[in-house]
Amino acid sequence: MQPPPVCLWLKRDLRVTDNPALAAAVARGRRGGVVAVFVYEPEVLSQPEWSGDHSAFQAECLRDLAPRRARLGVTFLTRRGEAVATLEALRRETGFTTLVAHEETGTGVTYARDRRVRRWAREAGVEFLELPQTGVVRRLRSRDGWNGLWERRMQAPPAEIRPLGCRPASWPATAGILDERGLGLGASLRDRQRGGEAEAAATLADFLDSRGLRYSGGISSPVTAPTACSRLSAHLAFGTLSVRHVWQASERRRQELAALSQAAADSRAAAGIARWRRSLRAFQSRLHWHCHFMQKLEDEPELEFRCLQRSAEGLRDAAPRVDRLAAWREGLTGYPLVDACMRSVAATGWLTFRMRALVVSFASYTLWLPWRPTGLHLARLFLDFEPGIHWSQMQMQSGTTGINTLRIYNPIKQAREHDPAGAFIRRWLPELARVPTAFIHEPGRMPAGVAAAAGVRIGIDYPPPIVDHLAAVREAKARFAAVRGSPVARSEAVEVARRHGSRRDRRGAMQQDPVRRTLADRPDPPAVDPQRKLPFAE
Repeated sequence: MQPPPVCLWLKRDLRVTDNPALAAAVARGRRGGVVAVFVYEPEVLSQPEWSGDHSAFQAECLRDLAPRRARLGVTFLTRRGEAVATLEALRRETGFTTLVAHEETGTGVTYARDRRVRRWAREAGVEFLELPQTGVVRRLRSRDGWNGLWERRMQAPPAEIRPLGCRPASWPATAGILDERGLGLGASLRDRQRGGEAEAAATLADFLDSRGLRYSGGISSPVTAPTACSRLSAHLAFGTLSVRHVWQASERRRQELAALSQAAADSRAAAGIARWRRSLRAFQSRLHWHCHFMQKLEDEPELEFRCLQRSAEGLRDAAPRVDRLAAWREGLTGYPLVDACMRSVAATGWLTFRMRALVVSFASYTLWLPWRPTGLHLARLFLDFEPGIHWSQMQMQSGTTGINTLRIYNPIKQAREHDPAGAFIRRWLPELARVPTAFIHEPGRMPAGVAAAAGVRIGIDYPPPIVDHLAAVREAKARFAAVRGSPVARSEAVEVARRHGSRRDRRGAMQQDPVRRTLADRPDPPAVDPQRKLPFAE
């Protein structure tokens, strides 16, 4: 009698290359086969962080994935429904007794979902095998030595998969691959990246072969960043690439450049190679930070909802000023670089890191908006939304961690440094296209004659500054000084640093007993009323 198949539960690991969960499922399914299922979950699709553009990108990933799985002999299907009920129905159909998935550091909704699946598997007698696919460590006891473990994971051989040697089984009960239209969602990004493992591989190759040369020195300006950055973030978020695969590919390129450097015959060639090597070192450092910030959410799921420094709770009003939030969201604050960034991300789903920091800093300090509603809006826009990175950064850029210096960016100074000629501003604010460069960063200062010649009526075609930035920042700093100076806040900061701070163990090894608690023992995230979240996300 043929044994039952192994069930592979696909989530954000939509690839074949270096997929530990897929490799484990295929290894265990040699006799009974493998059924890979992707579940369209209503509770995930209705999260305020999710958008139709995420579903569109996801559908492209799944379309690219299906034939790749078939070549391995893996049966691929999709279902629509709540995760536990869907997996139980599939268990009854196929008789599977082993469920394989990757460890996910997701939102409060997916965290609670994973706990329910784990509980169901235990009660149903199903072996539930969860495997890591990043440098994030589950049940981490201490951050001491985490860097060494991350490095060992990156250096480990990629997951190898040997085809099953059989044809995929035919399962008529499949929902098909659903895009945003099939799911009843709307998409708004006009110029977003496309999904799929083939797109991911091409983007990585292009970066390591040519574009990566400009990474160091080119990733801060919104003018140069779209091509100087790797543009791999959305692929990492949806799992069409593994962090390890990217790290190892960049390491091979780094070693190739090291060999070329020794053989360089002239100073010009040596200088170019040196620039390449600086860029790759900077890029590899970012891969490390990618997992570092995700680890924060893994260790403390509540940071999605509550300030890491509890003393900062209530510092800003829970309900934002509607007029300020609307102006920020629509790119109508009167600060051109901020507005250009917000309109750009609304069209493309992407911003470089420096500009993300700018728009969050402006919202949090200049407009004094709470980080949850602004964070939800950006999460819907960012095609590369990664919960651990996103919410950790929202708190860091809003000053609520207690351990980071207040990062308050002057929008005019940033514009002059990173878009001196106003090229980015003119592209995304067409009403300012004819404004002379001398006034492009502060159009409200134009003399009447210059404004008339440029065809701009401040207050009609483009708004004046919504607030006085310098005055608003002075008030924000005073409020934070009052909170951070208290003994309670100082004590909290020490604990936050102990739990989440970055530090390197020079021995490159983990401390003894890195296990703290099981997933089932972790507390549930605080309940959040969806009706309170929706007005900030729509």
